[in-house]
Amino acid sequence: MRIAGFSYLLLALGIAAPSHAQDAGDYPNRPIRVVVPVGAGAGMDNAARVTATAVEKHIGQTLVIENKPGAGSRIGAAMVAKAPPDGYTLLFTSPSAIAVVEHFPQKMDYEPARDFRPLAIGVFQPVLLIVRPSLGVKTVDEFVAYARNNPGKISFGVQGLGGELHLLLELFKKTAGMNITPVPYNAAAQAIVDLLADRLDAMFLVIPPIKQHVEAGKLLALATLNAKRVEVLPNVPTMAEVGRPEMTSAVWFGYLAPAKTPDAVIGKLAQAFQKLQSDQALNKRVSDMGAELNIVGPAEFGKIIERDRARYGKIVAEGNLAKQN
Repeated sequence: MRIAGFSYLLLALGIAAPSHAQDAGDYPNRPIRVVVPVGAGAGMDNAARVTATAVEKHIGQTLVIENKPGAGSRIGAAMVAKAPPDGYTLLFTSPSAIAVVEHFPQKMDYEPARDFRPLAIGVFQPVLLIVRPSLGVKTVDEFVAYARNNPGKISFGVQGLGGELHLLLELFKKTAGMNITPVPYNAAAQAIVDLLADRLDAMFLVIPPIKQHVEAGKLLALATLNAKRVEVLPNVPTMAEVGRPEMTSAVWFGYLAPAKTPDAVIGKLAQAFQKLQSDQALNKRVSDMGAELNIVGPAEFGKIIERDRARYGKIVAEGNLAKQN
């Protein structure tokens, strides 16, 4: 995220901006709208609600969650891109709307690299490779072998073609030499129903909506794409442990503001979010969701966005995916 300038550097260092910069004044003096570009109940939505509630006491105002799903998160993102840059409208999103969608030839009502500035990552959400138990595979190697021996027969759920989990599937297919059929879903909830009913074979899924099913043995987690094992599912190996380190990835959920939001407002919000890291109750709640509370400030968040933008762009280019979607 190219948000250069002396005042931004000072923010990253935790130093006050120059006196001529706009003062945050009495900001915020009214509720802040947080647009979440997925439906209520999704993993991203849950992360938005727990972090928003926790930060309210540090900001002194209510954060109101507004779900705006559709078009691969583009609808909600466009709303925030066009909102007044006054700190009263924020976007809470995964990489999809900010580092992925631009790599596909589709109508865009915003430019991710131009229209937003990073505020804070709140949660890193590990992703699991989930299969229906009746598929008959118990390890990643067995899954790959089955897919190679049965080309095109494995149905793999994808929540939104062109999203980060779709691109991770394409990377998995390429590096493992598999032919797998992606099956698009508008929401993970329906895909989980189909997995449980043996109508879908596999999917990359975040932990909250399937944790109980995995613990009950109704779904099988072959591996996590996380860099380390997940506390709530300690017996599930990482992709790196099973010999596929290129699949290591964690989905971030973070807050962004319209690009021209004043430095002073960004600084005030960033300081408030940073206080969440020491919130033990919030840490436990996020951990119980199978996620990790890891507050990342504006400067580092910007670097992560640029890194992800390059990674996903490479996957799209090498797989010639832009012409296929």
